[in-house]
Amino acid sequence: MKKITAIYFSPCGTTKTAVCSVAGGLGEVAKEVDLTPLSAASTEISLDAEDVLVCGVPSFGGRVPLTAFERIKNLHGNGTAAVAVVTYGNRAFDDTFAELQDALEAQGFVVVAGVAAVTQHSIVNQFGAGRPNAEDQTQLQAFGKEIAEKLTGTPKRAELPGNRPYLERHGGGLVPMVSDACKGCGKCVTHCPVGAIPKDNPKTTDKDLCVSCMGCISVCTQKARSLSEAAIGMLTEKLSKVCADRKENQLFF
Repeated sequence: MKKITAIYFSPCGTTKTAVCSVAGGLGEVAKEVDLTPLSAASTEISLDAEDVLVCGVPSFGGRVPLTAFERIKNLHGNGTAAVAVVTYGNRAFDDTFAELQDALEAQGFVVVAGVAAVTQHSIVNQFGAGRPNAEDQTQLQAFGKEIAEKLTGTPKRAELPGNRPYLERHGGGLVPMVSDACKGCGKCVTHCPVGAIPKDNPKTTDKDLCVSCMGCISVCTQKARSLSEAAIGMLTEKLSKVCADRKENQLFF
């Protein structure tokens, strides 16, 4: 391996943790790139044939987030080995692997492995609470070491789970509210992947731009952003059966 590059779309920070854990198990990480903020929308990255890419996205309703999908188009490989990391909030990843693999291979990468990592649900935090925890991170690092042992010679394409055509996109439409606790610090402004929070009025959110990633809630030090109790209650009831049992991290070749 010439160099390892870790790239992630991680509004709530948990995908970053998972990707960096896997990449750290592979070896020394030469470069780390966050595709989350709007400022990363035009970031172009090219990797050589001898390099290794570890690329991670969260599963949004069983699909690659559209924002992440567009930014992956700015990654360029040259038969470069890639590890696809998909994080999900203890429900299911559905067709996210298939879509991420197709997106990366369209950019010149060969996806040699996939890692499914359970993270705290971005909306209903009780599901997968605190994950990836220390135990998860140790396991994800071990996955990285196992992948490294298999990376010899010409990259071999992995058969990752998922359906083609992908399931229909669903979800979204949940726009965080802002309380009087907001101090106008602007952290959410720079963190928002789609520029839905205006710099001159951070106490508002453009509902037509918001992608319901909950990144603004995760970075707000004042806890001024949240969803309504009604919305949380509705989702908790909807997800209680499918998210109740603890899911485990998985490695695919």
